Amino acid sequence: MSLLVLWISLSFAQEKYSIKVKIDGFKDTTAFMSYFYGKGQYYKDTASIDSKGFAHFSKKDTLEEGMYSILIGSNKIFDFLVDNQELSFTTSKSAPIQDMKTKGGQENIYFYEYLKFLNAKQKVASELKETKEKSEPGSEAYKNATKSIDELDEEVKVFLNDFSKRHKGSFTVTFLNALQAPEVPEPPLLENGAKDSLFAFKYFKEHFFDGFDFTDDRLIRTAAFYEKISYYMDKLNVQVPDTIIKACDFLLSKMANSPEMFKYTLNNFTSKYEKSELMGMDAAFVHLGKNYYMKGKAPWMTDKQMKKLSERVKALDPLLIGKKAPNLIVRDTAQKKMLQLYDIEAKYTIVYIWSPDCGHCKEATPKLKKLYDKVKSRGVEVFGVGNDFENEHWIDFINKHDLNWINGSDGGDFRSNFRDTWDVYSTPQTYLLDENKVILSKKMDIPSLENLLEYFFKQDEKEKNE
Repeated sequence: MSLLVLWISLSFAQEKYSIKVKIDGFKDTTAFMSYFYGKGQYYKDTASIDSKGFAHFSKKDTLEEGMYSILIGSNKIFDFLVDNQELSFTTSKSAPIQDMKTKGGQENIYFYEYLKFLNAKQKVASELKETKEKSEPGSEAYKNATKSIDELDEEVKVFLNDFSKRHKGSFTVTFLNALQAPEVPEPPLLENGAKDSLFAFKYFKEHFFDGFDFTDDRLIRTAAFYEKISYYMDKLNVQVPDTIIKACDFLLSKMANSPEMFKYTLNNFTSKYEKSELMGMDAAFVHLGKNYYMKGKAPWMTDKQMKKLSERVKALDPLLIGKKAPNLIVRDTAQKKMLQLYDIEAKYTIVYIWSPDCGHCKEATPKLKKLYDKVKSRGVEVFGVGNDFENEHWIDFINKHDLNWINGSDGGDFRSNFRDTWDVYSTPQTYLLDENKVILSKKMDIPSLENLLEYFFKQDEKEKNE
């Protein structure tokens, strides 16, 4: 074959998608095609709808397999699955699901078989629920409606079971299985004869992903993926670092053989827990950084991205809750005496890094002063550190508000490295340390700090009495 013929052959073989849409009830307007990916939907293409309701989406491009939508304005008209680069859909504005006819791909035949059945049953269910709500509990109408709802639920279960068997191996079934929630059986009885009250939650969590295919990257491009993962992380796990870290590792291990799913999920978790406002959740970010990115498990990262992430991980790692805080060395207000955090002898130490010109500091510092006067006799000390290099305003603020705690800062020819070691990118920064300078909590407002101190005071009193 000559080079010219080969070039022509390759040109004609170039992938091109063609999505034809006919929607009765729309004309002379614009339609949009979007695709699902992780958390949201994103624009893919635009096509004009002619006077007969016809639109044609076509480009020299390949559509990734997954779920897509056709929209007019901001209104979604229908979803569809891509398993073929040439598809056509005919439907109506008034009944887009029931009137749908598809060509070109087997998956949409299955998909709309399911949607049409479900749509019809949902209408019946709505009518039965309305009848039940209007009926007196215990009446014949109430009993009949309840019985019919139960029978309808069973009919749907039988259909889904049969549907899954008939179309086993299809992406439609994979998608539907991913949506399913586990059915919880009756809880077992405890030794005292009572039902196990924790059984339902434990069973639900343990079986939450029973039907989810972690080997199919196409699920990322559906409405099922993000909602399923988010529900598991946010609703089925206690929102504390250790539990979240275990949940992250569990899901990422399930996705080890699905590169795109793994990539999306790791990136999503990393961003989520780096930015989380929940106290201490940066421990999850550090864990992901040290055990995945910095161990070569994120090959998509550029050198620049890796450098930035690694620096952030190294900055946060020493400041995690449960670790001993780095020492902090500054000069006193007279710039003569050296002050060290590790020299402070107190049951609890509040490290407060602030600036007199910071708006949040102007509001928080008097509140901290009020709290300090209230709790200093109970073994609490404040190590207040000025973040500025010019100290005139800082000293004026200290004197004006009678900040009678330990005050230190840089100044003159002295420069410490506390801004780096304490990750001071904004002020105020508030940390609560125990007597061994281990971090108990951090980056909280003053009311939260007061509540936490009260909790520790009560724990101390309880231990003393025991």
